[in-house]
Amino acid sequence: MKKAVLFDMDGTITLTERFHIQAFTELFAKEGIEYDPVAHMKVYAGAGSKLILKDYFAKHGRELSAEEIAHYVEVKRDLYNRIINENEIPFVKGVHEFVNHIESLGLKKIIATGNGDLNAVRYILRKINLDQHFPNIISISEVAHGKPFPDVFLAACERLGVTPAECIVLEDSANGIQAAKSANIFSIAFETTTKKADLLAAGASLVLPDYTFINDAMLA
Repeated sequence: MKKAVLFDMDGTITLTERFHIQAFTELFAKEGIEYDPVAHMKVYAGAGSKLILKDYFAKHGRELSAEEIAHYVEVKRDLYNRIINENEIPFVKGVHEFVNHIESLGLKKIIATGNGDLNAVRYILRKINLDQHFPNIISISEVAHGKPFPDVFLAACERLGVTPAECIVLEDSANGIQAAKSANIFSIAFETTTKKADLLAAGASLVLPDYTFINDAMLA
């Protein structure tokens, strides 16, 4: 049996990636920048706002300074917070039961997210009654590189006191799966935001519709 489960957040625990897309859509519209949500999911899911903002502005002929990037990160954060306040938070089928089950097995757990706003992450967890189950949360803002680099998952392992071989990563994006593969961690991907073929091509060990398809043999 593995010793720990490393959860992504958006698209893996909650179906909130669309709220990020809505926030970016509003931000870029105000700046007169064409934004492609499909490309966002394929290229940038899990990579973090700094990289997305830097790349999109650069593609439209504007190189942002560090101060400008920080400003737009805050603008996007404010938009996202407004959206999650206004909406119910949908979650991936079976997540509550799965969390309870791995707790009964004594497995450690942590959220390793591409969302740099941990206050928003905790707020969402409270809204879906999972906040008490996840005292451990780490984001890409705490490491040198976001997904698809392995940094956040390796840092999560270190925080829990386990090795990559003792863990399972749960993800929904190709970038997240690539990060898990680079960290040499077994991964289960959910088909919530990304096509199965793309998840397998990224290196997913297994691809499933949701938590109800996970059995104890997969945790071995």
